[in-house]
Amino acid sequence: MQRNPRATADDRATHWFRIGKPVPVAKAFRALVGAALIMPASLGLSGCSQDDGAGDVKDAVSALHASLLTIDGVEEAEISGSADGAPDRRRINITLYLDHLSPQSVTPAVEQALAQTWEFDAYIPVGYSVQVWPAPVPAPPRDADTMVDLTTTQAELGLGGYVYNRQLFITAGELEARLGARE
Repeated sequence: MQRNPRATADDRATHWFRIGKPVPVAKAFRALVGAALIMPASLGLSGCSQDDGAGDVKDAVSALHASLLTIDGVEEAEISGSADGAPDRRRINITLYLDHLSPQSVTPAVEQALAQTWEFDAYIPVGYSVQVWPAPVPAPPRDADTMVDLTTTQAELGLGGYVYNRQLFITAGELEARLGARE
């Protein structure tokens, strides 16, 4: 912007001058604010048209759920994901509701569930957790004392990992050592 030498002091206080024509400060400010708001919005909207893979993950979770229900003794299954704050450090959490809670029923169900979950490929999880509850699905709040302690199952499967609060936690590396590399 250039200053107009013919402008008065009052003009200079309320206008900028562009080659002899006054531009009100308020109009220039509105244009600047409008550009500042529109540019990021238009850049952000360009990402909306791209496929972010969310549909693929939902489809894969639905397929995994259906496959878990085919395991002998599993009445219902729940699948969820969790992260430790980093988007590339996601875990798959599996909850199985079994008809029979004997070690002879629980161990093969957990083993088959982990094998089927290993095939999940919508994203590559860094770890897995498994919970086993008696069927049918209890109404909230759940009594944690009814959840099956998977310490015996972990020892029988020889998977590694650890049991905490009756849940089995296992890393992707430990599961890969048992089941082989992903296809």
